[in-house]
Amino acid sequence: MRRVIVVGAGFFGGLVARRLRERGVASLVATRRGADLRLDAEDDASLGLAIAPGDVIVDTAGPFASRTTRLVRVAIERGADVIDLAESLSWSERVLVLGPAAADAGVRLYPACSAVAAVGGACVVASGVAVPAEVDLFLAPASAETASPATVFGFMSSLGRPMRTLRDGRLREVRGYAETRRFPVARRAGGLVESAAAVLMPLSWPSLRRAEFWVDPNVPLARASLSLAARVPLLADVARAAAPFAPTRVFGRHGGEFAVVVSDASRAVAFTLRASRGSYWIAVEPAAIAAEHLARGASPSAGVVLPHAQVDPDALFTRLRELGTAIIRA
Repeated sequence: MRRVIVVGAGFFGGLVARRLRERGVASLVATRRGADLRLDAEDDASLGLAIAPGDVIVDTAGPFASRTTRLVRVAIERGADVIDLAESLSWSERVLVLGPAAADAGVRLYPACSAVAAVGGACVVASGVAVPAEVDLFLAPASAETASPATVFGFMSSLGRPMRTLRDGRLREVRGYAETRRFPVARRAGGLVESAAAVLMPLSWPSLRRAEFWVDPNVPLARASLSLAARVPLLADVARAAAPFAPTRVFGRHGGEFAVVVSDASRAVAFTLRASRGSYWIAVEPAAIAAEHLARGASPSAGVVLPHAQVDPDALFTRLRELGTAIIRA
């Protein structure tokens, strides 16, 4: 059994560690101040002391957009695999740059191994659409449970600002959250947010002309208010400044969902994953599955592990159903 290190003792780090324990995989929680292990993701000396050859690292320490890739680079040097829960486009771009070095070192990197890449990729595989042209991802988080400074920062960073999305087969710049799209089987809509899907999905499916991420904050009146603010620069500035102080957990909802619509020229296949409680497992379980497989000796090809190969759809759907998630295909 390989050693597993979960970086970050926040909400998602705790959930990953819990799931690994439930599956019989011991893990060490690593933080700057030291939980089971002392590790500073921005300090080479700390990383060199904490990471050993053969380790499996699950990185949950967001916000990733404001971090360097120092942890990933040291892991490659030390021969340790890295799974991250980042959904930041810029972070995944930087991880992709390190892919050749990881391949040469026999190391595996799993960028955005959460809802956007892993679950989204599993749904594309399960759809049977061999040559997808478009993928839309929709998220309504269980905001009463998952809202944190890191998640709010990641979401609000796109509001009213230039952001990148995959359209017409290439990354295009648009104004964040100024456009909306309806969820496939719910009476809700989400605003357009930047995500890692725009750079990772086309590497798995070069046929993709569009891959976009739509988010409903799942707080009463929030989506409509933010859509308006995104169109008015001054309002967008105010909304971003006020976001850390917003009582999101107080007014947010406990139920959440994640949906994926995969389309080609002739058909569209939709998956909706929904739970009245605990929908956060949708983002957590892919990383737990990947870490368990690596810890027990699985050895996928070295380098960057792309969305189509991060988790097996049947295994993922089975585990999510056991955790109380309903999965609807339409």
